[in-house]
Amino acid sequence: MFCQMANRRKQVQPRAGVEKAFGEVMRTAREALEMSQMGLHMKTGLDRTFISDLERGVQCPSLRTIFRVAQGLSITPGDLLRRTAKSPHFVFPQDEEGT
Repeated sequence: MFCQMANRRKQVQPRAGVEKAFGEVMRTAREALEMSQMGLHMKTGLDRTFISDLERGVQCPSLRTIFRVAQGLSITPGDLLRRTAKSPHFVFPQDEEGT
């Protein structure tokens, strides 16, 4: 009998946007501390694969997650968000009417 693998949804890697900008800032801050994703997992309790998804911009962080990541990286949530807003990947989301 031929066994088929379940159809898996392909994750699209965003090129820009809030999630991409947050992920890049998060990764840069983590690497500046010479911390692995597993190390950040140990400090935050967030799943390592979720951390990877955040860094790639595939997942959108909740407010609670932003605070946990900031604490794990020893920076303030405000600083994390300021860096995100200044990222070259940051594109402010617009509503459907373009305003």
